[in-house]
Amino acid sequence: MELLDIRQLRAFQELARKNSFTEAANQLHLTQSAVSHSIKSLETQLQVTLFERLGKKALLTGEGQALLPHVDAIISRMEKAVDDVVNSNRPGHGRLRIGTTATISQYALPSILRELRESFPNYEITVTTASDRQLLDLLENGHLDSVIALKMQTVSRISFDPIFIDRIEMAISAIHPLAKSTIISIDQVINEDFIICDGDSDTFRLIEKAFFDAKSRLHSSLQVGSMAAIKEMARIGLGIGLIPSWIALDEINSGSLVFQPLPFGEATRTWGIYTDSRQEPSLIDSVFFGITRNVFENLKVRTDQFELCS
Repeated sequence: MELLDIRQLRAFQELARKNSFTEAANQLHLTQSAVSHSIKSLETQLQVTLFERLGKKALLTGEGQALLPHVDAIISRMEKAVDDVVNSNRPGHGRLRIGTTATISQYALPSILRELRESFPNYEITVTTASDRQLLDLLENGHLDSVIALKMQTVSRISFDPIFIDRIEMAISAIHPLAKSTIISIDQVINEDFIICDGDSDTFRLIEKAFFDAKSRLHSSLQVGSMAAIKEMARIGLGIGLIPSWIALDEINSGSLVFQPLPFGEATRTWGIYTDSRQEPSLIDSVFFGITRNVFENLKVRTDQFELCS
């Protein structure tokens, strides 16, 4: 079979993202007819239908969905090849695309980036903040180089290096009646309003399972997409926040929040760095992992609220 044309693959990739010939054409700085022609030529060459046209929408068919990850990988490898060639005579230059969750971005990433930029001042470093699963999708499709996120089930080509383990606890306002309790039972919190993370997150599912395993009911009055927001709402007494205590060191030191373990077992999470095992690790990849681990080692000196992985 004749090799596929990269221009056709770029048109296919962008149309798969945008689901619109007009938006894809605008993104690629082409005419709509040029994008349409590229897609038609690709479909003719492969002898399949890649998109189903529904009005102004273009949705991937089963064949298109099967092709997309290969196209993402091909284009990602070509972009990396261009970077390597361009930077081959420019020592210390390159690109690193990092993905992190909002929690990591707010409480750890600034320190990581500061050290990384000191070590690689001429590198182009970009950061994408999204949910764990969105970040892994971007990594699998070649749009990110490294992701700091929670451990979860992934495809075999994605590797995971653990860094630390934290646990979800009850963040209780200093003005709450339970703040002075040394031991809190399930019966004491059965009717409390909990402030928890978004219902689509893996942390929510972990918390929900912990309550279910304890044969208890999770009474949630608020679901919030930000750990920082949960922390603040708990601080002013809107409910009991369910968050890891390492993100609230200032509140703990000031006495505005008190942390107590869940009244049944533990809800623990493992954090680490994901990479694509098909890509040969570069120097900056190794340094990034070392810096990230070092940042959390230093954070652990300030708090014993999580465990480092060996």
